Amino acid sequence: MKQFKWATVGLLLLTILALAPLQSFASFKFSDVPAKSEYFKEVHYIAEKGIINQTPKFNPQDNLRRSHVAKMLVIATGTQNTQLKNMEINGLKPTSEQYKFANIALQKGYFPNTDANNFKPNEEIKRDEMAYAMSVAFNLSEKVTSQKPLGMDDVKNHKYADRINGLYYAGITQGDNKKFLPNNLLTRKQFALFVARAMDKQFALTVKTPDQQSSVKYVRVATGDDTDPLNVRSAPSESSAIIHVLPNGTVVEVIGNQGIWLKVNINGVEGYIHEYFTTPNLNDVKPTPKPPVTTPKPTPVAKTMGKVTVNNLNVRSAGNSSASTVGKLQSGQKVEVLSISGYWAKIRTGSTTGYVHKTYLKFLNQTGNPLKDRIIVVDAGHGGHDPGAGKNGKSEKNITLNVSKKVEAKLKNAGAKVLMTRSNDTYYTLQARTDFAKKNFAEAFVSIHVNAAGFAAKGTEVFYDSSSNVNATESRDLASFIQRNIVQKANMSDRGVKNKGFYVIKNNNVAAVLVELGFITNSQDYAKLTSEKYLNIYADAIYTGLYQYYSKQ
Repeated sequence: MKQFKWATVGLLLLTILALAPLQSFASFKFSDVPAKSEYFKEVHYIAEKGIINQTPKFNPQDNLRRSHVAKMLVIATGTQNTQLKNMEINGLKPTSEQYKFANIALQKGYFPNTDANNFKPNEEIKRDEMAYAMSVAFNLSEKVTSQKPLGMDDVKNHKYADRINGLYYAGITQGDNKKFLPNNLLTRKQFALFVARAMDKQFALTVKTPDQQSSVKYVRVATGDDTDPLNVRSAPSESSAIIHVLPNGTVVEVIGNQGIWLKVNINGVEGYIHEYFTTPNLNDVKPTPKPPVTTPKPTPVAKTMGKVTVNNLNVRSAGNSSASTVGKLQSGQKVEVLSISGYWAKIRTGSTTGYVHKTYLKFLNQTGNPLKDRIIVVDAGHGGHDPGAGKNGKSEKNITLNVSKKVEAKLKNAGAKVLMTRSNDTYYTLQARTDFAKKNFAEAFVSIHVNAAGFAAKGTEVFYDSSSNVNATESRDLASFIQRNIVQKANMSDRGVKNKGFYVIKNNNVAAVLVELGFITNSQDYAKLTSEKYLNIYADAIYTGLYQYYSKQ
């Protein structure tokens, strides 16, 4: 480091403080919150945001009252300027601060089945009521499904199970030894942790897959085609015997699972179905917003080859999973693609003509741009009430959308069929994003994000998943091309290509990657992430990575 004149030291310190969200509270500290406590950063973070008052003591062990929860959630969600309704709230004067926040909280529905007469502002709140309030405030409810089973085993039959499940999968709480303790009172330090984690993902817990594989008993067959049934096999393998077929839309009981294969009971007969072609039985679930779905018509494909990405791929006599098998293909084998309809590709290999599920083919154009006609989903991370990482007023959701739109334009110019999970500031669940890709017959999936950590952490990393994505090898290939291009073009530190089961890549069955462009918490990366010049460079690097991936024969 170069020497500085003493006159510049004060300016330097101010600059460091401005660049450091977790350090900006250094001038203020609660006397009863030790620096080594697990909640030190989170408590001071929400104090800095004005969610709690900067008083001498925080009183972390005190139980929280309903009026306190109302105030903290209203401020945390930025709804404190909501126009008040004319209502009487027992125990509160209309001129008081507590009345204002209780009024808004009641309007927003933070407290279940509560009206102004029964608000009880001074009543200490239980953890299950807190879960409901946070779930509504931050839109975190998650239906218990085979893909998102209950993370805590003492709320299986609780009326707020979906609400509590939402907090688990948002990284807000993992309970105590897999117990949520819904009837326990909520302490101030607990709620400080929860609110900070909901507001900023740098505080969020790493979501661990629960030991239990499923808390639901039924799934619905969803093959993507109303006329296409689903095979039930004698063992958890594509090569095992077909013992039954289930029409699309059939609800079937799940009695176990083995990896991506669900063990089902059909009139007393046990068999296996592929989880990919099912969806949780959600008849009683309020739908969340989903991106639009397009249903393509059969598309003739000229001079296109398909490279097989798995072993023992069935070639069928017709484009459905119950048609007879006329041959098998091995990984790396190439076939001529005659046409594509939905998930089925009509192919020719030697003297055999048949149909294969296109999930297991990488399409290779033999003429023209390698990206032409490829169906690529670009997923801008976060959105709506979920800003992602942030610093100095810059949010991850805006950066990722900016880059995603630039990638979209480049891909479309190359003739690709580009589908955006979001094209504006809208929130979609992770499941909605993966469902969108599957229902639109995606062939590649690129999720774009921005990282956050300590100041020392910097650089680009791209993730793929091998835990359940059958196209892990293709995903790793695509990740490598994108990583190399970002590092070289944007002169980023190389954090490498990594194998990790993030939801949107783990629950995809095509080449799927999650790109972390850089660390918004690092001053060098921040300068690039907030520069229009570098956002164009990032987009060009991602586009080039996709181009090179599809150019690789």
